Amino acid sequence: MRSFYYPNLKGGTAPPILGLTASPIFNGKVGGLKIIEQNMNAICRTPRLHREQLLQHVHRPKMEALVYQQDVAGVAASPALQSLKDVYANLDIQQDPYVLKLRSAGYGSDCKQLHKALISRKTYCQDQIRGFLNTANNISELGSWAADYYIATCLQRFRAKRFPASFNFDGLDTDEKAYLRRAFAKVHCPRLEDFSLKEDSRIARKVRQLIDILVAEVHDAFAGLIFVKTRASVGVLAHLLSTHPRTKGILKVGTFVGTSSHDKRQSSVSELVSISEQSETLDDLRKGRKNLIISTSILEEGIDVTALNFVCCFEPPPNLKSFIQRRGRARQAKSKYVIMFPDDMRSTAIDTWQKLEEEMKQIYMDDMRRLAELQDLEAAEDGSREFLVESTGLVVINHLHHFCATLPAAQHADLRPIFSFESDVTETGDVVGFRASVTLPNSVDASLQHFTSRMWRTEKCAKRDAAFEAYVALYHAGLVNDHLLPLIGYEEAQALATVERRESLAVCSEQFNPWPGLARTWQSRETVFESLISLKSQGKDMLAIKLLSSVSLPCLSSLDLHWDSEQSYSVDISFLQHQIYDDALIDISSRVTSLILNSIYRNRMQPNQFDFPLLFTPTENTSDLRIWLQMVHGTRCLKADFVHTSRGDLGLVRDKSQSEMAHVFHGFEHRQRTSDCSVPAEVAGELTDECLHLRVTRLPKRADFLHRVPLDQKPNAGLGSVFLPAVNCEVDRLPFTYSQFAMFIPSIMHHVEVGMVAEHLRHGMLSAVGFEETDLVKTAITASVARDTTNYQRLEFLGDSVLKFLTALTLMTQHRNWHEGYLSHAKDHIVSNAHLARAAKQMNLDRYIITKPFTGYKWRPLYNKDLVDTQLTQTRELSTKVLADVIEALLGAALLDGGYAKALRCLSVLIPDVNWQPLDRYHAILSEIYPRSPGFHLPAHFIPAENLIDHKFTSSLLLLEALTYPSHIGSNPTPSYQRLEFLGDSVLDFIVTTKLFNYRLDLSHQTMHLIRTGVVSANFLAFHCMNHSISLHRSDPVEDKSTGLFGTITTSVSRSIWHYLRHSSLQLTAAQERCLARFQHLRSSILEALSAGQAYPWTLFALFDADKFFSDMIESIIGALYIDSAGSMPVCEAFLEHLGWMSYLERILTEEIHMLHPKEELGRVAGNEKVRYENWEEERAEDGSEAGRWVCRVWVGEKEVCTAGRGRSRMEAETRAAHEAVQMLNGEKAGGTREGEMETAEEGNDSGEEFHSCSEG
Repeated sequence: MRSFYYPNLKGGTAPPILGLTASPIFNGKVGGLKIIEQNMNAICRTPRLHREQLLQHVHRPKMEALVYQQDVAGVAASPALQSLKDVYANLDIQQDPYVLKLRSAGYGSDCKQLHKALISRKTYCQDQIRGFLNTANNISELGSWAADYYIATCLQRFRAKRFPASFNFDGLDTDEKAYLRRAFAKVHCPRLEDFSLKEDSRIARKVRQLIDILVAEVHDAFAGLIFVKTRASVGVLAHLLSTHPRTKGILKVGTFVGTSSHDKRQSSVSELVSISEQSETLDDLRKGRKNLIISTSILEEGIDVTALNFVCCFEPPPNLKSFIQRRGRARQAKSKYVIMFPDDMRSTAIDTWQKLEEEMKQIYMDDMRRLAELQDLEAAEDGSREFLVESTGLVVINHLHHFCATLPAAQHADLRPIFSFESDVTETGDVVGFRASVTLPNSVDASLQHFTSRMWRTEKCAKRDAAFEAYVALYHAGLVNDHLLPLIGYEEAQALATVERRESLAVCSEQFNPWPGLARTWQSRETVFESLISLKSQGKDMLAIKLLSSVSLPCLSSLDLHWDSEQSYSVDISFLQHQIYDDALIDISSRVTSLILNSIYRNRMQPNQFDFPLLFTPTENTSDLRIWLQMVHGTRCLKADFVHTSRGDLGLVRDKSQSEMAHVFHGFEHRQRTSDCSVPAEVAGELTDECLHLRVTRLPKRADFLHRVPLDQKPNAGLGSVFLPAVNCEVDRLPFTYSQFAMFIPSIMHHVEVGMVAEHLRHGMLSAVGFEETDLVKTAITASVARDTTNYQRLEFLGDSVLKFLTALTLMTQHRNWHEGYLSHAKDHIVSNAHLARAAKQMNLDRYIITKPFTGYKWRPLYNKDLVDTQLTQTRELSTKVLADVIEALLGAALLDGGYAKALRCLSVLIPDVNWQPLDRYHAILSEIYPRSPGFHLPAHFIPAENLIDHKFTSSLLLLEALTYPSHIGSNPTPSYQRLEFLGDSVLDFIVTTKLFNYRLDLSHQTMHLIRTGVVSANFLAFHCMNHSISLHRSDPVEDKSTGLFGTITTSVSRSIWHYLRHSSLQLTAAQERCLARFQHLRSSILEALSAGQAYPWTLFALFDADKFFSDMIESIIGALYIDSAGSMPVCEAFLEHLGWMSYLERILTEEIHMLHPKEELGRVAGNEKVRYENWEEERAEDGSEAGRWVCRVWVGEKEVCTAGRGRSRMEAETRAAHEAVQMLNGEKAGGTREGEMETAEEGNDSGEEFHSCSEG
C-alpha cells in the first residue's frame, strides 16, 4: 500500500477499498485498529441495519474457566525422558559429523566455523537430538506416561524409517545417519506394546480434569475442538483420549496441524502427526465420523470448520485475537467455551480480554466518527530509487533472491547472490559511506553477473541499491517480465516457457479424398495422361497395362503385391505421355476397363455406367482396341479340341452348375464319367465312359494383396485343386492375367490414392518446402495404424531429433542472454506434442494423415458421377500424438529430401510461430556470441584438457566455459557450462540418430530408440569422461635428509577430462572422489562388458551411478566443439571417436548387442502380468562401519519372483532385481553367468563403499 497505493492517491487515480473481516485486529492492542484503517485508507464500521435479526442467529458460547492444580515436580518421573537427557548430556561434540567433516577438510582450531560449532554445539545432529529432548520435556507436562509414549513412538518410527513427510532422512549424509542411530540406540524406553492407561497416576492432573469435563459434556450431537500449543502435543493427547478407558468408547478423535514447510521451521525426527492422515479429518467431523478434533492454532482462522458446541483451550490463548477467533468456532446454540488455567494464574485474564473487545467494538460502532487526516507514510529510506514499468505501472521491487532461486538447479552450487561492501574512509579514519557490489551466479550471462551501487551512508541502503541495479538490468535484458517476476511460470510466459498438457484425442477433419477432384477434371479435360503399369514376377514381365487419367499421377516407387504365401508380383507405374483423346476413344477405353473389372466384380458394378476415374487398357494401339474388346468379350464352352490349349490362353473357368462360380484353370484330365457329368445329346455319342475334366482352384477371396500372407496361416477351405467336368464349364475369353490384374486393381488404386494425397499436400501446403520425392511425403503422413506398406515411424524418429537440434540452435541464437533454465523450458514447449498437435490442426494438416487401413473388403468400382456429388462433412478422432508425429516425420523427410535448408523451410511452414533462420545465419550469430579470443591465452594447466579433447580451439574462452561448473568463483570468470550443455545435448542426440537411421533401412524405430537411450545415458557418457585419459609428468620437491638440501622427483600421473572441471565446492570435490572410487573398482568389469559382452551393462552402470556433472561435461564440450568449428558435425564425431564412444556404437550395430533395460525386459517376459517393485533400505550398522543398502523384491502378478539388491540407490536395487527376475523367469540356472558378467569384491576398495556381485547378460 505504501509503495503503490498512496503515491497514486495524491493524483486521484487510486480506487477506494472495501475490506471485510470478522476481527479487525492483529495483536492484543485496540490501537492496532487505527493502523489498519490508515493502511487501508478506510474507516472500520459494523452494520447497524437488521442488527437485531442478526443477533438472533449468533449464538455466543457460555464461557467457563477451568482451573487445575499443577502436579508436584518429580512425581512419577519418566524413565525414558531421563535416559534421553543422559544421552544428550554425554554426547561428544568432537565426534559430531559436522566437526569431523571440518577437521577432515583441513580446518584447524582457529577456523571460525569449527570454533563456533564447538562452543555453541549448534550442528545438525545436535539440533535434532536437542529438539527431540525439548519436545519430550514439553510433553512430560501431560504426565510421565505421555513422555514415555512420545519417546518410544518417535524412536520406533526412526528405527523403522517411517518418517514424517517433512523429514528428509535420505537427504542426510551417511555419517549423520549413523551418528543419530548410535545416539538414539542408547535411549532406554519401554516397548509400545507395554504401554497401559490403567494407572491414572502417570497422567497429569490437567489431563484428568480435561477427561472429566469431556465425559460430562459428550452427547449424541457432540462436536468439539481442543486447541493445544505444539504439534507433538496434538499427537500424544489424541492417542491418550483415543485409548483411555473412560473416553475410548465415546470419543472419535482426529488431529489437525499446519502443513507449512517454510525454511524457518526445520524438519525434525520429533514430528509425530502424519500430514497425510489428516486430509479427511475436517470432512470426517462434518459427516459425524469423528466428534473431537485436537489441533494447533491452525484452526483459529482461514479454514472452514463446521459449527461446534464445545471448544477448549488446553492453554490460555496467547492474545486477544486468538481469544476471539477460538471462541467463534463454538457457534452452535448452547455451546461451551472452556479455557484451562493453572491454579497459580489469575483467571481474570478473561475479564481483561472481554473488556478490550468491548472497547474495540465501541470504536468501530461509532457512526459519528470520521477518519482523521491520513498520516504521512514512512518513506522507504532516504534516497531510495525507483524505476517505473510503463506497461504495468509497477515500480521495481527487489526480487533478486527469488530470481536466483529460479535459475537451473545445480547439486553442489549456491545460487544465492553474493554481496560485498567497500567503505569510504576519511583521513581521520571515519567511515562516511558504503558502496555494495552484488555478484549473481554464473548461470547468468557474463554481462549480467556484476553490479555496483552508489555510495550510501549505510550498508543496508548500499545493498538495496546494488540489488536494485541488478534487477533493473535483468528487466532490460528481458530476463524478468513486465510484472517484475522471472519468465518461467507466469501467465504471459506460458506460451514460451511451459509444456502444455495435451488431450489424448482431437476431433479432426476426415481423411482427404482425392477421387472427387480427379472426377471433376474429366469433365473439363484437355488431354489424357498415359502411364504404364508393368506387372512382373521374379523379374519376368507378366503383363503391361496402360493407365489413363485426367491429371498427371504422382511418380511413386514400385509396389509389391502378394498373390499367396509363395508368389509375389512387382508393380511399377511410369509416366508415358499426355495426348488428346476424343470421346470415342475415351468411350472404348472405358468399356475395356469395365470388361476387365466385370470379370471379378460383376455383382458390384452399376449397369451401363462406364465413367471410371482411372481407365485400364491393354498396350495395343488405340486403333486395335475395339477389335481386342470384341475378341475377349463373353465366354465360350469347352470342346475336345481345347485339351491342347495352353493355360495362358484361358480365362477364368466358371462352373455353370454352381452359379458360374469362378475358378483358376490349371490343366485338363480325363476322369471316370460321373452322374454330374451331363452332356448335350448331340455330342453324347462321341464320348466314351471317360469324361473330360478341368483341374482348377477356386478364385481366392482375398482382396488385400498389399500385405503378405502369413506363412503359418492355414489355406482357406476350398482353395485346393478340384476337378470340374468340362461340359459343365464355361471359360472367359478374357485371358486370366487380365482378371488377375483386376483383382490387383483395388490395391493399386489405394497405392495411387495415397500418392495423390501426398502429391496434393506436396504441391499445396508444402509447396514452399520444395519436396522432390512424393514417396517421402507419402511415408511421412502414413500412420502405422493404416497398416500400409510403409509408415512414418522411422522418419518421425529422425525428425524428432532434427526438431530438437534446430530448436536448440534457434533459441541459443535468438536469446543470447537466456540461461539454460529458460532455454530448456522454451525448447520443451516448442517440441512438445501439445504444441505440435495444435500446429498440425491450425495448418489443416490433419486431413492429410493416412489412418484408414486398406482391406479391400467389399471393394466396388468408383464412378465419376457418384464422386462429383460427394460432400465430405464427417470428422474423425485422431490421437494428438499422431498429429505431432506427422510434423516430426515431415521434418525428417525434408531433411532427407534437401538437407537443413528444406528442413528449416518445412519448420517455417508447419510451425510459423517460431522465427526459424537459415543454418548459416545461426552459425554467424554463434560466432558473434562466442567470438575468437586472440588476446586471451589458455592457462597452462588447462592445455592438457585441450589435448584430451584433441581439438585446437580458436576461442580459448569457449573451452573454459565448457569446463566451468555453476559454483565456480575465481579467475577468468565465464558463464557456467549449462548453455553449452543445452546445445551439446541436442547435437549428440542428432549425431546418434542420423548414425542409426542411415545404418540399415530395416532397423526399426523401436530398436533405434533402445540403442540411443543406452549410448546417450548419463552413466555411459560419465564412464567415457572418466576413462579417457592422458599421462602427464609432474615434478615434486623432495628433501635429501642427509644433506638437508631439496631436489625434485618426477612422477607420471593420469589425467581425465573431469580433472579440469572448474568449481568452488567442497561437496563437489567429495562427490568426485566417491565416484572415482566406484569407477576404479568397476572399470575393468565395464570395459570387458563393452568390448566382449553381448548385452548392454545396465546393471554395472546402475552400480557406477555417476553424478550428472560428469556427463554434462561431455555434452558441454560437444556444444563448444560445434560452435568453435562453425557447425561441423564431423568435428564433434571425431571427439566421440577419440573418447571410444563411437566404437561401441559401431559394435552395437554390427554385433546386434542386446539393449533392453532389465526392467523393460522383465515387463516383456511378464506379458500381461503386472510387475511390482517393493523397496526398502536396510539399517546401517550401529558402529557406522556399513552404509545402509537398498533391497528390492520383485512381484510378477501375485507371485514373488526374487529378492535382490543391497544397492547404493533404489534404482540400482531395482535394476539388479529385475535382471535376476528375468533370468529366473527365462529358466536360466541360478548363479549362471553370461557374456559381460561382472564379479566384484570388497577387497581393494579404498572408497569405504561396499560392492556386490551381479551378472550382466
